[in-house]
Amino acid sequence: MTEPEKGASFKELEQQGWTSKASGYAAWLGGITSGAADPLLDATHVTRGTRLLDVASGPGYGAARATARGATAIGIDFAPSMVEHARRHFPQTQFAEGDAENLAFDDGSFNAVICAFGLLHMAEPDRAIAEAFRVLGAGGHYAFTVWSTPDRHEFFELVLGAIREHGRLDVPLPPAPSLFRFSDPVESRKVLASTGFDAITVTEIPLVWRCASAQDAVEVIYKSTVRTAMLLEQQTAEERQRIHQAIMDGATRFRQGGGYAMAFPAVLVAGHKS
Repeated sequence: MTEPEKGASFKELEQQGWTSKASGYAAWLGGITSGAADPLLDATHVTRGTRLLDVASGPGYGAARATARGATAIGIDFAPSMVEHARRHFPQTQFAEGDAENLAFDDGSFNAVICAFGLLHMAEPDRAIAEAFRVLGAGGHYAFTVWSTPDRHEFFELVLGAIREHGRLDVPLPPAPSLFRFSDPVESRKVLASTGFDAITVTEIPLVWRCASAQDAVEVIYKSTVRTAMLLEQQTAEERQRIHQAIMDGATRFRQGGGYAMAFPAVLVAGHKS
């Protein structure tokens, strides 16, 4: 088994993980998460002249799409390799290292703030939401995406079900926020309202992940996730082998044409700052 770095916090392990997986994320899950970029920009009314901050920008999809719309955009990420990847692939857009929980921008600096799947990887997501509110000017818009709950998300249902049946979910990892906390519309509305946002909306984006083989359903975990990969790495070798096989066996029911297709829906939450 791979032991987590002794004494490392959830935030430190996430940063280490994403620093090592920038290219893998773009190659594997990027094809899915990039599909949330335009819905996020639509939800925050991004047009020519908008000043936009893309928090936890990863490979840079949101900020790059905003630039294409004529906005003045900057993307920040806490993983240096993600920033390098975004700069290399989207040279017309500004990217920098930054901490979502301590934004290095003045109050009211932006008209729009987006965060695509970043809250899932933050130790203090409420603080990140408060920081987004702070750097927004009056009349600004904020939106984020998270994954839908496993009962609606075929990939998570498959993977977590395999772990539950053949391994353990209670492995020795640092305490971390619930992966599906903000998938709950009631919870998301409550947090945004308590931060000061109004006109809050919650919708679902029907994303789909397509892959070539059942083995890809295992590979994607190690290539482009951090928390789920750590969960698997903490199983015994025997448990891990059984989990891998269960995932591949289960993936066969998603065969479509010459490959596989799984529902990978996301929840999009948006709010307005009066």
